[in-house]
Amino acid sequence: MPGVIGLLGVIAAPALPCAHGRLAAQEALVRPAPPLASFAAMRVAIFPVQLWRADTSAWSRAVDWTATRAALDSSITDVLQERGMGRRWAYSSDVVRSARRNPTYTTDPYALGVGRWRNAAPKAGDELPQIVADNMRPFTALGDARYALIPVELRADGANVVLRLVMADTRGRRVVWAGDLLAPGGATLEGTLATLVANLVIEP
Repeated sequence: MPGVIGLLGVIAAPALPCAHGRLAAQEALVRPAPPLASFAAMRVAIFPVQLWRADTSAWSRAVDWTATRAALDSSITDVLQERGMGRRWAYSSDVVRSARRNPTYTTDPYALGVGRWRNAAPKAGDELPQIVADNMRPFTALGDARYALIPVELRADGANVVLRLVMADTRGRRVVWAGDLLAPGGATLEGTLATLVANLVIEP
């Protein structure tokens, strides 16, 4: 689906030129808030991207997963901070640093056990798998963050790439939101996806 960038399943119809001004004003009144806007003022821990899945496309077979994951994690941090999030959230680098400082208390932040969410995204209200809840809880407890944003999987889809995200309540052990982001694959995927992640929290 070349050229389509954003949340999968969301299609915006263009406004008619003759009514552009009036429609723009109406859209400003009814435009919904970003789906994760309510978490912007909370303490949320963002975990590193967990999994990668290539397909038969040439660009995906050439991906260096370690470098791509690091670049995507870093880009998400950079864009959120540029939007004004500052240190309100604990970013993936904070989570990894916490694991290194507390090796006997925490688990591997790159291996939360989210494999069951690869083929089917969870729904809001679903109970977290016990292994995922148990693995996340030490990190969020150390960082005083009740909620966690988990980039479950980055996967190639022809010329595009899909990033699956889950927002979890680590105390209630429930999924509160889940969604897939779609962007073009290749050299610009990290920056494009990071912008889309930030758009879920704060409008550009």
